Amino acid sequence: MNLPLVSIIIPVFNRATILKDTLDSIVNQTYANWECLIVDDGSTDETKTVIQKYAQNDSRIIELDRPQEKNKGANACRNYGLSAAKGDYIIFFDSDDIMAPTCLERRVQAFTVHQDKDMLIFSMGVFKEDLKFEIYPFRKVVNLSVAATLEEFVLSDTLPWNVCRPIFKSKLIKDKIGFNEKIQNFQDEEFNIRVLGKLKPEYLSIDETDTYYRFDQVSQNKYKTLKGTQDIVDCFYEFYATVFSVFNEDQKKSQHKKLKLKFFNHIRFYAIPGINRTVVFQTIQLFKKELGFTLKEKTIIDLMLLLNKYYYQKRGYHFVSTKLKEMMLK
Repeated sequence: MNLPLVSIIIPVFNRATILKDTLDSIVNQTYANWECLIVDDGSTDETKTVIQKYAQNDSRIIELDRPQEKNKGANACRNYGLSAAKGDYIIFFDSDDIMAPTCLERRVQAFTVHQDKDMLIFSMGVFKEDLKFEIYPFRKVVNLSVAATLEEFVLSDTLPWNVCRPIFKSKLIKDKIGFNEKIQNFQDEEFNIRVLGKLKPEYLSIDETDTYYRFDQVSQNKYKTLKGTQDIVDCFYEFYATVFSVFNEDQKKSQHKKLKLKFFNHIRFYAIPGINRTVVFQTIQLFKKELGFTLKEKTIIDLMLLLNKYYYQKRGYHFVSTKLKEMMLK
């Protein structure tokens, strides 16, 4: 009996110190028929040496380099890996996360039970550097229509599927859809929103934790830097353009208040002093085109931008920004 081939696609950049944990978790899978395509994004540490050692010992590990003509970043690496993948199933994985030993086995088994599904989504746990794995207590398992799931995906704070959680039938996505190479953040959300909205897949969420997300201090700290915040702001337009491309007119009409509030909160938390706001203003124009702004709504957003520019975190800031949020809700 020929077992289905699972392609695991991992982008990597300067992960020499922790990549071994991830690769060990893959090599030690109870399911044997897999290939792991590791796409290096131009690492300058010993990452390539680590990959080469594993590839020499296990032919299922395939070392690739992001082509020079492709944009730097994890998404370009994922797309290149997808183009080279030969598997019946596709899993995207991060270079610092861990698979439970039976992850692949259980996922393939689940597809034999749910043969009508195009993709399955499993739950994810968390861990820190000590490799003590925990079940994530705030996970959210949703099995709704694609349209309802899209709304949950965009408007909920807890639904978005981290990149390691879905497993796709290759025929669903290969040569049909890829990751957005223009963005550095919202990568998982933006990709899955397009998968749901453009491909209309049959999916099932299964509350079985089989992967673990690493809370690495270095990675978490990058979001606290001005550059990390700028990277988030620079994704606003692409993210909301994707949302508007998959929402139908009825959804835009029924969810317009929540969409505007979400954008307001993005401005509130990320359009801070020192940030280039060019993409913020482009996104405001996008909202005006897609949903329109009342004079009141536009005034509130302008006041939030001014508040962040001149009074960010000063006395009274929290009170005023909260009041502006309450006004957006009315």
